Amino acid sequence: MTRRAAWSLGAVALALLLAGIAVWWWQSSLEDPAPLASRSPTSVATDADVQQLAQQQLDDHLGSCIADAVGAVLPEGCGLRVPWGTEFAAVDRVRMRIDRLPTLELTEEGFVAEDGVLVVTVTGTGQNGSARTETYRSDSWTVRGDVTRDGTNVALDVW
Repeated sequence: MTRRAAWSLGAVALALLLAGIAVWWWQSSLEDPAPLASRSPTSVATDADVQQLAQQQLDDHLGSCIADAVGAVLPEGCGLRVPWGTEFAAVDRVRMRIDRLPTLELTEEGFVAEDGVLVVTVTGTGQNGSARTETYRSDSWTVRGDVTRDGTNVALDVW
């Protein structure tokens, strides 16, 4: 073997050794994940758990919206819209009742809750100047919003 070939072979061996050391050092500096067997099964929420938690939060939120509706003012951030306007010159009072809560479905964009039944009674002054009361019923009440998921926690932002 010539001297030049020996030096080349030695340089290649040294480069491989240094590369091996660098890879070993890099991998040993990474954090090892906990083995699957040691993870707590309660710390991982299933899609059904998240769905149920989100539904309960929406139900609670809509219940508080109905309770917070005072006079002619609809609470902000409740997804409640009442189709009045042409019948009334002025609205004095709005009473709301939920006959069926909408069913929530999580989507990529947030959530949609459909098939609720909302009954709203509006009292005020009609366009002709006389007292007027009308009851509106929505048999296809839909609520939409955003969802923030963080592990087992879910936060809803109703539009």
